[in-house]
Amino acid sequence: MFDNLDADDLYAELIMLRANDTRAFILVEGSADCAVFDRFINIENFTTVPAQGKNRAQGAIERVHESDQLTAVYAVLDRDWVGLLDNGVGLQAVIYTDFYDLDACIFFAPHVYEALAASFCTDLSFRHGAAGCTREDIEAACVNLALPVGLLRFISKRDGLALNLRDFPLAKVTSNDSSCIDLTALITLACKRAGKEPEDHPGLLTLLQAELSRVTEKERYCSGHDLAKAFSLVAKRRWAVKAGHDVIERSARAALGRDVFEQMSIYRDCMHWAAIEGAAVWKDAPAPFQEAHTE
Repeated sequence: MFDNLDADDLYAELIMLRANDTRAFILVEGSADCAVFDRFINIENFTTVPAQGKNRAQGAIERVHESDQLTAVYAVLDRDWVGLLDNGVGLQAVIYTDFYDLDACIFFAPHVYEALAASFCTDLSFRHGAAGCTREDIEAACVNLALPVGLLRFISKRDGLALNLRDFPLAKVTSNDSSCIDLTALITLACKRAGKEPEDHPGLLTLLQAELSRVTEKERYCSGHDLAKAFSLVAKRRWAVKAGHDVIERSARAALGRDVFEQMSIYRDCMHWAAIEGAAVWKDAPAPFQEAHTE
């Protein structure tokens, strides 16, 4: 229903939905996000709405804020480059993920990817707690592959290079032993996917190498898609895992438990929405004292 809508169309659609649904709306970027949150949400008082895009969600929530036609509309959005390249939407009705996107949050959550490695391993080479099989080992190996792609994506956005790193085929630029990324191949492919040549951006390799050498919060630059692809490559090499990245990503979302979800800032940061609505956002959470609508 929401495909190909702009922010104004989405806002109008929300008004139409409100005619038959009095619950508070939580805008999310896509249906995959709905699948995660709907497992934990208090469906009697809240419901998720896929906006099919961050810009549409942000635009619609800003329309809600500017108008008195619609209330009880909130949003959980991917952080992307908020705090690094832009300030995001400064409204209490909007919260952002801890990491680049929701799938990255799930990747860095405790126990999830260790469980996947153990479940998909076909030869008992992965054992919980064994050398090379810890959460730290998994994160280090996957971040090592995902970071160069994410950092080049950041540079492209920051410097206006218009490279194409969307749904990037990580395997094409990864070494045979899945231990590192060929930076020259990475830049070449990102350029060619955008209809450009590497020669159009002289000095980009040197810039990327310099940025990699001084980056501190490495996890912040890694997208969930890149991390899942990295895990698929690493796990195939180390633990005879045969699952593709799409299966890995979907399985990770399903493996996210309530106890781990409660450790995410998403769970805590929307508590003020519960105070406004006078009802808990999440199942089995205590209902707060009700406040007046402020947005």
